[in-house]
Amino acid sequence: MTYKTGKERKSTFPWVLFLVVIITSLVVMSGLSLNKIREGQPGFLTNLWLKDAKANSDLILAENPAALEIPKYVKTIMFLGKDASEDGTYRTDVMLLAAFNVKTGKINLFSLPRDLWVTIPGWEDQRLNTAQPHGGNALLGDTLAYNFGFRPDHYAMVDFTGFMNMIYVIDGIDVEVTERMEDKCDFNAEQWCVVEPGTVHMDQAQALWYARARLNSTDFDRTRRAQEVVQAIVKKILKPTSIPHWPAFIKAALQAIDTDVKVTDAWAYAFPLARFLKDDLMTTYRLTTNEAIPFTTSGGAMVLQPNYPAIEEILNQVFWISQ
Repeated sequence: MTYKTGKERKSTFPWVLFLVVIITSLVVMSGLSLNKIREGQPGFLTNLWLKDAKANSDLILAENPAALEIPKYVKTIMFLGKDASEDGTYRTDVMLLAAFNVKTGKINLFSLPRDLWVTIPGWEDQRLNTAQPHGGNALLGDTLAYNFGFRPDHYAMVDFTGFMNMIYVIDGIDVEVTERMEDKCDFNAEQWCVVEPGTVHMDQAQALWYARARLNSTDFDRTRRAQEVVQAIVKKILKPTSIPHWPAFIKAALQAIDTDVKVTDAWAYAFPLARFLKDDLMTTYRLTTNEAIPFTTSGGAMVLQPNYPAIEEILNQVFWISQ
């Protein structure tokens, strides 16, 4: 199978759910009926309503006995954080799956640790964060389908410079820190940063450090912190007081994000956000040492061995299969 690794087309629907108000307004202005869209009116959300046909043509899922039966009303985007090196190479060190339930108006977030040791179809057994750089979104989708029984509907990638710029233009974020955190940093005189539990205001540099730092913590802790930062961005941009920041935020996001989400498909993601003032809008899921077991490969790499049945149990919740 051939994979293309060229630059993907940039869409007008960028990262992290920030177009809720604009898209919802478009729904009202155009007089579209939510019921008609959910009934599958021709011309709208074809990727959603033809999901069964799409799944039947997916050879990897068709041959995987553990393929998940994801409801048609669940849409997914895989958000990727691009960690680029000076030589131009990169890995996707942040992998956050967002599952949108257009029936209940809720969103589930599921983090995948970068060090999961998986089979990458057509290549080798390797860390999960190497799949996309090696073969683009197609190979990442194949890898997820082969190992975990699902393929994301869409992808969105941001580099860390763009990520910081998005936080900068909204004057920082308030992160709900759940556990004490300390690690090496490069933006203070001590070169060491400490964050205590509670609401912590972070600028762009601190937010990136908080989401990525790993010297003094684990991959599991890192996924939790990344989720906290994403939630903080969503809460900040959806506050009425942030309305003046929207033009700069949208511009920054459009410059930073590469995604394959089309405008016509963006409606599906807007409807869950109609509940954006509710505290239970998002539920987060992440792996522990029960689902991802640390081990050392024969080559000396310290990685995580997936406990596939345990991960499947979590994914059944993420995709509302078990409800």
